[in-house]
Amino acid sequence: MKLKKLTNEQLNIMNQVKQEWLDYIFSCKHKIDREKAKEHINWLYELSNLTKPIIIFVDSPLACQYAVSYLKNVFNDGNTVKFFDQVWSQVESQVESQVESQVESQVRSQVESQVRSQVRSQVRSQVESEIKSYESFSSYGNIWDYGWVSFYEVFEKLGIFKSDEFTKFKNLLQTGVYDMIQLNGFCIVSSLPITIHRNSTNLLHNTSGPAIEFSDGYKLYFINGRNLPEWIWQKAANNEITKEMFIKETNSDIKGGIYEVLGQKKMMDLLGAKEIDTRNIVHKNGDIEMVTLLKTKEKFAEIDNQPFAWVKMVCPSTGTQYLQGVEPHHKNALDAIASLSMFTSEEYSFTHRS
Repeated sequence: MKLKKLTNEQLNIMNQVKQEWLDYIFSCKHKIDREKAKEHINWLYELSNLTKPIIIFVDSPLACQYAVSYLKNVFNDGNTVKFFDQVWSQVESQVESQVESQVESQVRSQVESQVRSQVRSQVRSQVESEIKSYESFSSYGNIWDYGWVSFYEVFEKLGIFKSDEFTKFKNLLQTGVYDMIQLNGFCIVSSLPITIHRNSTNLLHNTSGPAIEFSDGYKLYFINGRNLPEWIWQKAANNEITKEMFIKETNSDIKGGIYEVLGQKKMMDLLGAKEIDTRNIVHKNGDIEMVTLLKTKEKFAEIDNQPFAWVKMVCPSTGTQYLQGVEPHHKNALDAIASLSMFTSEEYSFTHRS
């Protein structure tokens, strides 16, 4: 069956499938069905000509790593199972690219880039600093698969594509599995998160607490997709962030995180700063960048009896707010931000942003 154009009914099916897969993780309503998960994990091992494993369920990807570390110490067996691509039937359709762009890429970008990759990166960093030995997570059988599975499910529902193996694999994902570490003889399985917060552009983001949390208490903090240390939220809640602490901080992401968590009013009160000038800069690529020059009312002896001055920038692509120190002699926001670049005030305009 070959399609040249999707009907309205078929477009509705496409959008429905996309939303179902996004809702499956982001609703945070699905708990793992252990019996069904066991059944489908055993099938996956058999499909790869491997012996059925002992399946261990934990509540987070970090707990998966601790479980593997324990097993290695007890059994001294760290052989990782390698699953290879199964050969799925190819879908011959002139609308394949449309489904790929509107379903697979959207699901993949929200689930893989913003959740799976971010969480795996932080788990790896924590494991390598605490227990030193990091074990790779599975290539198949985790939320990464939502993208391509949603793609093929559209064609399955349209009656173009049918595969018993695909259906079984899809059923595995719908048992509430978040991620796995697949070993010879063992399979350690993590449940889905219980909380996920995102901003309007779908980046992990929460100014009042963790952006993602698992039922065993493992949680990560993000501001507009940037992972930041938990102490920012703890100290903000306890009113322990001081002007001196903020001024001495050298990490611009942490400074931006403090700004977001405290909020503009508290931040300005903390710094004793006031807005001097605000400009909306229209760049050559069409981006509009809002820039504000702020200065403290008081002057400080350690900088030759001058006020502290900052330029506040709002990133057009993520919405992240940054505060960057500038020389106190600037009188307008454009001059201040241009002083942080290689450009003069008249030249300050970018054609692309990385």
